[in-house]
Amino acid sequence: MDKRKRKIILLFALSVLLLGAVLLALLLRRGQEGEEEDQKEKKELSPQTEEAYKAVPTDAVLILDFEALEHVLPILEDTSTFGYGLIDPASPLVRIQGSLKRAGAGNCHSLFSLHYSAINEISLLQILDLSGCGSGEVSRYIDSLSTSSRNFNTFKILKMPSGLNVALAGNLLLASSSSICLESSLRHIAGGTSILDNQDFYPVLQSTGGSECMYVNHKQIGKLFSGSVTYSFLKYSDFVMRMATWSALEINPRQRNYISFEGFLTHNSDFINFSAVLGEMKTSVSQAQEVLPASTMFAVSLNIPSLKSYVKDYQRYLDANKKISSRMAELDRIQLPEAPSPMEWVSDEGFTEFVSAFCLVGNKYEWVSFLYHNSTSFLGKLTGIKGKGERTEPADFPFKGYLANLFGEVFSHNPEEQFCKIGDWTIIGSAAAVGEFYKGRANAVNLDKYLSHTPASGFFGEKGVAKVIANIKEGSDTLFTVLNKYYRKRFESSIKKKNFEYATVNVVPKKEGTYMAMDFYAALLNTPPQMFDAEDEDVVFIDSTFKTFWGPFPLVDENSDTTWFEQSKKYLSISYMDKNKKGIWGIPMKDTIKNYAGLVTMGEKPQIVFILGNKLYMMSRRGAHYTGYPRELDCGVSIGPKVIKENGEQHLLIITDENIITKRNLDGSLCSGWTDIHAPEFTREMPEEAVIFGKRYYILRTVSKLRIYTPEGEELTAKNIKRPISRDSAVTEDKDGYVKVMGIDGKEFLFNLKTGRVKKL
Repeated sequence: MDKRKRKIILLFALSVLLLGAVLLALLLRRGQEGEEEDQKEKKELSPQTEEAYKAVPTDAVLILDFEALEHVLPILEDTSTFGYGLIDPASPLVRIQGSLKRAGAGNCHSLFSLHYSAINEISLLQILDLSGCGSGEVSRYIDSLSTSSRNFNTFKILKMPSGLNVALAGNLLLASSSSICLESSLRHIAGGTSILDNQDFYPVLQSTGGSECMYVNHKQIGKLFSGSVTYSFLKYSDFVMRMATWSALEINPRQRNYISFEGFLTHNSDFINFSAVLGEMKTSVSQAQEVLPASTMFAVSLNIPSLKSYVKDYQRYLDANKKISSRMAELDRIQLPEAPSPMEWVSDEGFTEFVSAFCLVGNKYEWVSFLYHNSTSFLGKLTGIKGKGERTEPADFPFKGYLANLFGEVFSHNPEEQFCKIGDWTIIGSAAAVGEFYKGRANAVNLDKYLSHTPASGFFGEKGVAKVIANIKEGSDTLFTVLNKYYRKRFESSIKKKNFEYATVNVVPKKEGTYMAMDFYAALLNTPPQMFDAEDEDVVFIDSTFKTFWGPFPLVDENSDTTWFEQSKKYLSISYMDKNKKGIWGIPMKDTIKNYAGLVTMGEKPQIVFILGNKLYMMSRRGAHYTGYPRELDCGVSIGPKVIKENGEQHLLIITDENIITKRNLDGSLCSGWTDIHAPEFTREMPEEAVIFGKRYYILRTVSKLRIYTPEGEELTAKNIKRPISRDSAVTEDKDGYVKVMGIDGKEFLFNLKTGRVKKL
């Protein structure tokens, strides 16, 4: 899965990373299975609740508020809930919850606040209000468990055998695996400051009454990103930070198969938050489920019946964030002379819904845009839109960049090569993708049918202005690549016991403010939904994701023993090892390696060459950077570099995040005389070097075929359409320039490397 295509997953932080914020299993369900819970009435902020919040430090990223500790516990045993598996059962804070309940604290009000406690580390602080819950008994129980104690200001901090830090402050029991978090809470109590001093938060807390809610501090969300995602994605936290000031989302565990967070996004009146833009829009029902294929992994839909009003508010948002000038500069770049502006084009066409989706089309995932014009509306009749019966052949799309200029980055990943019209929808994407939709193959099974017998079936029938969906079960390999090693492992464990996991977000403007509902569905269905009709033999699923290989990588030096190089999965540090794989040195890094490392000669000395992110590194075997490195490459990288030696020269092969194989010099520049390989099928393997009839060739095995290239990047198998070669085929010399290969039908034949001719055997 390439990096460019994964960027938008960070916009899904609105749901997945808020889920990540609840990460240590605080996505909880309470009550009896299958029972509906009545909507909670708002409660006044009690003195006890206010006292508990005085222990929450001012830098809290997120706060989870539960009426009773026992509401936190079911997730530990209930495998049917969405959050099951997110908890690390060995976590000291998790392990003590059952003991606290048995000690008499089951009915105690409990808070969990999330904090950035150290470099790239996020920690939970628990605050348990023991007033009226037998504080003396709980205190004695904690004392009996502790192995040591120390004084901090006027408080005593107890150390549990598990490593958990616990302190009592009046009627409050404080617990955290991080001593930094616990000490911060105690300092705030002693100093009389807390999260209640946040002028944006206190009114939010008063409006909800403070129970059974999740509060998200959007200004601090960057810290959550720092502690949970890989380095390449940190910059995308900016979108979520600008979404609102605070989110106050009531936890509604309404049914067995899903959990919901519903509430309001608060924002300032100066339009610096994007929720202010959404809050001014008019609601409508999405039609996207009719056109989106069942194979949609991720999609964002915007319903905008009044474009003029939206553009006005969107410009106010950009201006408040000092981004209006960059948007206007981009408009100058993309708009052709005498062509309509983006707003004029959208208005003239009568579009009212705008969808950007990442879905499986043909044999790979692609970004596709879908624009809806309601032929039954007054505007539709006025503009002459014919509706359901209309179908136009694919044609070149003339307005590249228009959608991204109007609606933001979510529409920037589409290649926008061609478009066609099918009924009320205009479909824009690559030529191959548009062709698949035009032929009716891409969405032979649409999203409406896919979701029809699942817990998420009613989602598209709900009115709103913005919708987000993500197929977490089917797209887990892609979605979880944004997370660091620890949280990726927790999410992966959480989906093992279910065959359906889906996340949805719906934004609805209301009089009280901008309302948002996030639903996380998880179920073990008797009949899981199918992406394709069973009788459709032309559809083949191809996994277009990359698996990270961390090493160890052999470093072969003809003048000395083979040594080894690897990256730590847990800490991302790189290390160099001797021939026996004994560590010599290690250096911390902030991004993942791209599956390759090798030796080159620079300055007459061997240097280790590898890529982290899109930066090319070169280091000596003593751990020193070579002068001028690392160098930022002009492309995103999925795999590489593979060191190749030709005629005494050293080069690097790289697979870019656009599925392009490129050959580079050691300084990262493109090799002269080389033609980049644009394989029609997805590839996640480097080409093999082969010598056939005394000449060098590259053999590339894509996910479905084998292709042969010259050392200059020219494909020799390009014209061989009728007899494609199987990806698993051997290539052996025969005679007269022919090689023996095996076709995708399993039958062997002869292929001429010079002429491209085929002979039967």
